[in-house]
Amino acid sequence: MRKNAAFARSKEAARSRNRREAPGFHMRRSSESGIRRSQIFAAYGAILFFPGLLGLEAAQQISEDRELIEFDLTRWNCAKRPGGSARSPETVERNTLKNRWAPELAGLAVESFDIAGLLNHVANFDAETRGKHRRDLNPDERRRLEILEAPIASLTGYLVLAYAGPAETCNCSSVDFHDWHLEIFEEPPDHPPQPGDPTPIICEITPRTQNAIFHDGIRVQELAAFFRRPDLSYESTGHKAHKVRLIGYPFWDDEHNEAKDVGATIRSISRYGYHNPWRATAWEIHPVIKIDRLN
Repeated sequence: MRKNAAFARSKEAARSRNRREAPGFHMRRSSESGIRRSQIFAAYGAILFFPGLLGLEAAQQISEDRELIEFDLTRWNCAKRPGGSARSPETVERNTLKNRWAPELAGLAVESFDIAGLLNHVANFDAETRGKHRRDLNPDERRRLEILEAPIASLTGYLVLAYAGPAETCNCSSVDFHDWHLEIFEEPPDHPPQPGDPTPIICEITPRTQNAIFHDGIRVQELAAFFRRPDLSYESTGHKAHKVRLIGYPFWDDEHNEAKDVGATIRSISRYGYHNPWRATAWEIHPVIKIDRLN
């Protein structure tokens, strides 16, 4: 019995040695190892690239789109899913607010703000909920949040930076059907965001509101001073930032309500090109349903 077991082990060792010495074995193993390493690095890199925008839910690539287009929403499996592909109740709630459809604006009262006015409007709420998420709110804070997020509002400022958003659960993690991020500043700088600059208000066009904005003749590269490519580098659009009025729903993006996200002044630029903090408040206009050129 012991002899047979030893003989079997010897034969298996020989087969293993022959496989290792066979032509192509090391190449296949090296190739497979390289593929696994590249996949790991790509996924890890995506998470590092989008720590604020993606969280851990959707480490995905960014669309190559450089301009608004007309979406065929009948091809999108997320059009009738306002909660997107989210699983947690908190994320479903957040996504449902992001995915509100545009109402008829004629005859609708719209509260108007400039940058300072919007920040003042939400200042008390921001001070009391600093670092909090929706799940952390007490009943009074929840009631006030519902009041603040309900009405249509407008924001006036300069569109300095525009870029395609990453795949997110609100859009069922689609790369093609994505939001557009618009960074609105009080004054138009002659450079992309850098340390010492004030932080912007973030506004977002969604796949549900993009078609109407596109049909109005709005093109983000005609209005923004700078465009951020999918590789996170900046390019000039060749003109100054245009002053715009964005109309849409106020939205408290509590997912980005921490000190690393919110602040009055940009402190640093990360190795991947993001400015930190990257927003003046967790409040956004999201979705944007209409954009007016003011100059």
